[in-house]
This record gives sequence, structure tokens and C-alpha cells, in this order.
Amino acid sequence: MESRSTITQSDIEQGLRTLGLREGDIVGVHSSLSRFGYVVGGADAVIDALLAVVGPAGSAVMPSYSNNVERLELTPEEEASGITWKSRILPHDPARDSAWTGKITDTFWRRPGALRGSHPTHALAAIGPQAEELVQGWHKLLALDGKICLMGVTLANCSSMHLAEEGIALPAYIRQKITLPEELRKQYARSEWEIGYGPYPDFMMMEGPCQARGIMQLTRIGDSIVRLARLRALIDLYHDYLAKWPEIFYHGCVANDQ
Repeated sequence: MESRSTITQSDIEQGLRTLGLREGDIVGVHSSLSRFGYVVGGADAVIDALLAVVGPAGSAVMPSYSNNVERLELTPEEEASGITWKSRILPHDPARDSAWTGKITDTFWRRPGALRGSHPTHALAAIGPQAEELVQGWHKLLALDGKICLMGVTLANCSSMHLAEEGIALPAYIRQKITLPEELRKQYARSEWEIGYGPYPDFMMMEGPCQARGIMQLTRIGDSIVRLARLRALIDLYHDYLAKWPEIFYHGCVANDQ
């Protein structure tokens, strides 16, 4: 049985500062508590470390995507139509609903002083002077020139990567594979359903280019690889790649399938 590292709040603070997180920073965080190893003080120690590093002038925002969805099995007809998953949206109470995005985020939104957005399925939670603005969506973190910190997770978990898709004129053969047809939009109203349709973009394809250009910094804290990037630089680079080589991000979308 592999031994796990034991780390403290101080270890996490030191690691984050080494990575380049600074006092006054505005940072979005995706995380996995278990990837650190054993954290003395658990999720609270990670949150305390993060808030200590950015200080009272800084702000942190995390996904607090709620568990008010019921995942349902697809019918053969739905699979054949291109639907990859479907979930029914249940009534949402942001003051009570737990978050499925990990122990750290589920602890974070419950903190005194934390704000949680009202989105029925993808609410963000934030602490700090910019909290009220940040819970409105990842686009606010981008507008505030914030950073993204990935604690034990990768770009595959980075929801804000979708911001780069705005303004991209994807080829028709890709749009046809990822756009929910009108008849399905009528059948599955967005207020009642979450529907996955067609290939999902593979954000991990940007890991190498980000590191090669120095956009993303990495360090190890305990057993966890922690990544830090300025969101604007990350989005701009992904936007350029997506515009030039969209097919590498949408596996299964090929021109001869038209």
C-alpha cells in the first residue's frame, strides 16, 4: 500500500507562493482534496491557505455546482440521435444544496462571508472584495484579469476554458456534431434538462502548449501537482488553437462524416 504525504496549511501556503500566487490576486480554483495526500485540517486548511496567500485584498472563486440533478439512462433512440447524457434539473436551493465539485468547494461555499450564485446547476461561490461580481460567472474572472489554480486536477476540469469558444466560427461539420437539433431543444427545455450532445472539447490538448509558452506554472504540494495560469493568457492561447485546428479538440468530428 502506497504511503501518502502529510501536509499542513503552511506547506500549501508555501507551495502556492512558489507557484506565483500573490497577495491581492483574484483566483479561480478547481481542486481535489484527496490528491494532496493527508491534509492536516482537511478542506478548511486548504481554504485557509488560499485565503492567507491572496490576503484580504484578494478574492477566490470556486465552482459549487449543485447536486440538484438526476442523471437518467439514455434510450437507444437518444443515443442514436447524438445525446451523450441527460439529467433532469430538480428544484434548487443555493443555501442548502451540496456541491458535487469536491470536498474543498463544498466546504468553501458554506464559509461565513462566502457568496453563492443563483444558477440552478452551475453556481459559483466566492470570498473576497470581488465576490459579488465573481459569482455572476467565469467571464467576470476573465474581465478582472484573474488567475486559475488547478489543485490536483487538470485543464480537463477547467470550466472557464469554454470562454475561448465565443466568437469561434467552427467548421460546419463540427457544428453539426455538437449543436443540439431544434426538435431536441423543444423536447428538452433548458430550464428542465441538462443534455450532453456530441463530442466535448478536449481541453487537455492545451496542456503542452501552455507549458511550452510559460503560460502555466506547475509545482508539487504533497502528492498533488498544482497548476497556476493567468486566465486571459490561457483563454487567448486556446482561442488561437481552436480557431486554427478545431478538429484536434473535438474527437470524432471529421470532415468526411458530413
